[in-house]
Amino acid sequence: MEKGNFKDRPNATRLALSISKVNSDIDIDTVQQFLNFQYSYREMQRQYDAVLAKYQLTESRFVILMFLYEAPHRQLLPLQLAEKLGATRATVSKLLRGLVDQGRVNKQPSPTDKRATLIGLTAEGERVLLDFLPHNFSAVKTLFGDLSSNELTTLSHLLAKIQNGTQTLEQEMEK
Repeated sequence: MEKGNFKDRPNATRLALSISKVNSDIDIDTVQQFLNFQYSYREMQRQYDAVLAKYQLTESRFVILMFLYEAPHRQLLPLQLAEKLGATRATVSKLLRGLVDQGRVNKQPSPTDKRATLIGLTAEGERVLLDFLPHNFSAVKTLFGDLSSNELTTLSHLLAKIQNGTQTLEQEMEK
């Protein structure tokens, strides 16, 4: 079985049995929709990762290239990239090593602070990014193209509610 690809999802009978064993008050439909949402997300991400892989990109590397492309002088500090990405500096350092090895970014000393290193988008990085963007937008259109404007609005509201639940769960886990 592929990582995260659960094709044998429980049916209503199996869910009812599991729920009754732990005396939960959750309804079966909520659990089924949660599982459907997880499955759909994983499948969508798997397909999107395949699109990225054709350009030797990951989602994080793509986002870093976008941050640099939009930055003044197409340069940012590693700390700025970590903050924008919502990742640790160690994670960003690893991502940057790969991008440097691919010739997509370079490191250069900061002209204002000799202790700092700027990360710059190279011509190769810009070429890969601009070559990839049409495929990125095509993939998004394929994934979401069947949704009407009203459905996209509804999805936006539903995702905001899920995000609220995610934040609540995070706060509960911190207790």
